[in-house]
Amino acid sequence: MRGKLLATSGVAGVVAAAAIFAATAPAAAATAKPGHGSAYGAEAEVKLLPGVLGGVHVGTGKMAASSTDGKTKNEVVGAELKPIINASVVSSSSKHDAKSGKVTSSAKVVDATLPLLKGVVGKTPEASVITSKCVATSKGITGSSDLANLDLGKLGNIHAGTPNLKIEIPEVAKIVANEQVKNSDGSLTVNALHVQLLGGKVTKALGSGDIVLASSTCGKATDSKPNPPTDKPKPPTTTPPHHGGGDHNGGGNNGGGDHNGGGSNGGSTGGATTPGTPQVSVVPKGAPETGDGSLAAVAG
Repeated sequence: MRGKLLATSGVAGVVAAAAIFAATAPAAAATAKPGHGSAYGAEAEVKLLPGVLGGVHVGTGKMAASSTDGKTKNEVVGAELKPIINASVVSSSSKHDAKSGKVTSSAKVVDATLPLLKGVVGKTPEASVITSKCVATSKGITGSSDLANLDLGKLGNIHAGTPNLKIEIPEVAKIVANEQVKNSDGSLTVNALHVQLLGGKVTKALGSGDIVLASSTCGKATDSKPNPPTDKPKPPTTTPPHHGGGDHNGGGNNGGGDHNGGGSNGGSTGGATTPGTPQVSVVPKGAPETGDGSLAAVAG
């Protein structure tokens, strides 16, 4: 348990709430090798000054953490660490598509409040929805955040359109919206809202440490796997052989002679006849005939 009692009164609720969550190291940029991603809904690691809630050291751990290596979706309902973070729901998801190589991580905090900053900004900061997301493809890694209805009291409303938008209260706190950190291994971490307590000695100083809402980290995409071929090869096309006698121009209905020599009855000028075709003798006009149809000898 990270909750440590530095004073003996007025902090029992703080320590009890801190005991709900597992301990981790202070908030810092994560890393991820190619094909890997992680996310979490919220995290606080702060050491308050003795005059603030009795001076307590609180570590929430990563609430609703997810990872491509383990639990890919996670959600916590009713996350309450009353002096630090309140939210109705915190959730996250991380996914790696082995086929395309794409990595996607996202985190969300619903109905978030930061009671610790009330004395600094004049009211309890609140937002209806806080989200972060990163996506890694073969073209690179991109990140984005959304801070719906974020109200920071006298500091005004902050929008997440510009990466790494900073607002600082000297020696008290620095607030970064849509924080995007390029890590040394090529991965990208996106924190929708990051509050750093600066630990100064001025009036209203709170202490030191970090509060992060909606954090997502993506490693580089992996190589995509090619799709197997879906079209079957077509068989080779062959030309069927010609049937019938003679060349292309030589066949009539009976197949004899060339195209000009053979009519429907064939022709003697067509050259060699096709086997099986009956022989035809032409009797000259005026020549005597025998009874069997052959030519008779002509007397000279």
